[in-house]
Parts: sequence; structure tokens; C-alpha cells
Amino acid sequence: MAKGIFCLEGLWNNNLKHKSTVQPILDMLELNGGMKYIHHDVATISEFEFYLRCWKQPRYRNFPILYLAFHGENEAILIGKKCYTLNQLSTILVDSCNNSILFLASCSTLNANTQSVQNFLKRTGALALCGYKKRVNWMLAAAFELLLLSSFQEIEFSCRAIGKIKKKAISLEKLFKELDFTIITKKDVKTGNK
Repeated sequence: MAKGIFCLEGLWNNNLKHKSTVQPILDMLELNGGMKYIHHDVATISEFEFYLRCWKQPRYRNFPILYLAFHGENEAILIGKKCYTLNQLSTILVDSCNNSILFLASCSTLNANTQSVQNFLKRTGALALCGYKKRVNWMLAAAFELLLLSSFQEIEFSCRAIGKIKKKAISLEKLFKELDFTIITKKDVKTGNK
């Protein structure tokens, strides 16, 4: 069974005529790979937290990939012009991400203190947290994200298989080195690796 994607997306531009969105990536994955998705635009922290609470409900357990597409800064995503830190995100997702992977598709968010990332994984129970350590080119990132999200379908989401997930992500990252993508797994936290 395909692993669904639960995507929350911020506003990319203050000009509402600007049509940038990750939704075509999701459409392609659904049409060509059978991956179901849920996508919602988010403009406020209240909306963001509302949808995160929804994602935690048992009826969405078939959507174990949380894909957050926003602008970002070091250790935070930007919702509008407000920073929403990894710590805030881990607080709302505490103990609710078992067998899930969180993809923070936002510039620089994972340019983070190692301890912050480890605390995030411990608090949430996520299998892995992945994203970018610097500013990225939109089109290049979109191509990478399409391939990465598709590759997640090939591997079981479990502690036993987390090494395979990381290996696959790293092999794709080698094709897109300029993105400075990183993936940190639950296994890395236990062993102290990064």
C-alpha cells in the first residue's frame, strides 16, 4: 500500500497572483505512482497547528510522510513572517510521529544545532527528519523532492528499515549536492551519529 503524503504549504510570495506551489509534484506522484496526498495552504500559525493536530488523528495514519513546504531560517520554518521553531514543532507533535518521516522542504531549517535535531526526534518519535541546510534553488529542489518522495515508497517505514531509507536519500542527495540536503534518523540519535 502506498504511503500517503500530508502536505502543508506556506505562501511563497506576498503577491497572490504568484502561483508557486508544490502541488504539481504531489499530482505527479499520485497520477504516476499511486501516492495519495492531502494538501492544504497555510497562512497563519493557527491554521498550521490546526492541520498538524488533524494529521495526528488515527484516520490519517496512512499518510506517514509529513511534507512541510515553507520558507525557512536556521532551526525554523516561516509562517508568514513569523518563525516557527523546531522546538515548537516538536511540542505540537510530541509522541505522535511513530513510523513517520518529516520532510522540512524549507531553506536552511536544518542548519540546526545537532542537539535540537536529536531532541526533535526523541520528542516526536519520528523515524527521520530531513530537509535543507541552506537556501536552495526552487526548481532544483522541486526535482529532488519529486524523486525523494517517490523513493520513500520503495522502503518499509520502520526502525528496522530506517538505514535503507537514509541510504536511499543520501544516494539521491549525491545527484543534488548543491541543495545541502540532510537526513537524520532515529537510529542516528541512538548511536550519536549525524
